[in-house]
Amino acid sequence: MLFPHTRSRRLEFRPASADDRSEFTRTLLRTGIESVSPAAGARASLGANAAFLVAQRDSGDVIGFSTLHGLDPAGHLRSGAYLDPARARLGVGAECIYLTINYAFAMFPIDKLLAQTTEATFDSVGVNPKQNDAKGVLRDHLYFRGRHYDLHSFEITRSEWERYVDADLDVVLGPGLSWREDPDRP
Repeated sequence: MLFPHTRSRRLEFRPASADDRSEFTRTLLRTGIESVSPAAGARASLGANAAFLVAQRDSGDVIGFSTLHGLDPAGHLRSGAYLDPARARLGVGAECIYLTINYAFAMFPIDKLLAQTTEATFDSVGVNPKQNDAKGVLRDHLYFRGRHYDLHSFEITRSEWERYVDADLDVVLGPGLSWREDPDRP
């Protein structure tokens, strides 16, 4: 069983509310990873199954948002991590993604989590543009600030995630913590 962690070594997730919509839209525009249009509807308005402010634990500064949206009857859920590149440094993007993935599998009855991004975010999450595990790529799909971006689609299944957290990710949470246990449990 997975525990829905909302804190890692460097980050904490705080529930986002309707009051955060304007900042969410500004963050999307600063990131360059997604265009905001009327079709973006639910995500741009934070109408999500779960939405979080992503803050640095040491300072409390909010550096972006994490969302889970589009839960469907097939057991699929979509995710998004939208971090301000000027405030998100040194691998916190990957840490945010790990917390988001784990929260999705811990809290929702899903078999697969889906994500889409552009090459603009690869450096912040440690993806090699020439050797990534994208399930599909739509060439020149997004146009943002005068340039076209390829849209890369990723997915992870519950069984893949469970194997991953058991093998490699305890360092993300911090010493002595497990993805399967409540950190506040005596």
